[in-house]
Amino acid sequence: MDIYNLSSRELGLLIYLAQNRAIDKEIEVTTTQIAEFFSISQQTASRCLLKLKEERIILWKSSPKGSLVQLTPTGDSILHQLRFELERALHPDLTSIKLRGVAFSGLGEGKYYISRASYFKEFTSKLGFKPYHGTLNLRINTNDIDRLDLIRGSWPIIIKGFEEEGRRFGDVLCYPLKIPKKTANVAGIIPRRTHYGSNILELISDVYLREILDIVDGDEVVVEFTFEKKKGN
Repeated sequence: MDIYNLSSRELGLLIYLAQNRAIDKEIEVTTTQIAEFFSISQQTASRCLLKLKEERIILWKSSPKGSLVQLTPTGDSILHQLRFELERALHPDLTSIKLRGVAFSGLGEGKYYISRASYFKEFTSKLGFKPYHGTLNLRINTNDIDRLDLIRGSWPIIIKGFEEEGRRFGDVLCYPLKIPKKTANVAGIIPRRTHYGSNILELISDVYLREILDIVDGDEVVVEFTFEKKKGN
C-alpha cells in the first residue's frame, strides 16, 4: 500500500487522525466529527474509515462514545511516504542528502538475521550483492534525524519475511546508500519490528565496513542517500 492507492479524502482523513495523536495511541472519534470537519456525510466518513481499516492502515473499533481509532505501522509509513513525495515536489533540485552517525556495537543480532538463508537469498537477489554477515550500527546525529525520517518515507526495497522453525521473521526495509569516497555496496536496513530507537540505522554491505572505514565505536560515519523513486519491489 502506498499513497497513490488512496484517494485525497482518505489521505486527508489519515492526516486528520494523526494530527489528533492517533499515531501514538487510540483516540475517540465519531463519524459526526469527521463529517463536520470535512463537510461530508456520515456515510462517506464511515466508508473512508472502513477503507483504511480494510487496508490495515488503521485499527478501528466501536466504543461507547463512537469509535476508537489508531494508526498502524502501515499508516505511519504512508504519512512518511507523503512527506517524502512533498519534499521532492517542493525541492525538485534536491538529488541527495547526507546523514552523519556514530558507530556503536549492537547485540550481534545483525549477523544472526543476515545469515538466515531466506533473508540472505533475498538480500542478494534484490540488492545485487552478497551481504557480509554482520551490520554496522549508526546512532544518527540529532540534527540529522529528520533526514533519516525522510529516507524512511522513500520507496524501500522490501525483503519479505518468512517463518522458520516455528518463528516468524518480519519484513526488512532496505535503502541503497553510498559512503563517500568508497566503492562498497551499502544499504541501510530497517526491520519493520526493531528494538532500536528511531535514531538508529543499520548498514549492510558486501564488505566488512569497520575494516574498510578503519573505525571503532564512537567514530563518525557519513552516508549518502540519492533521491530516486523505486517501486514494484
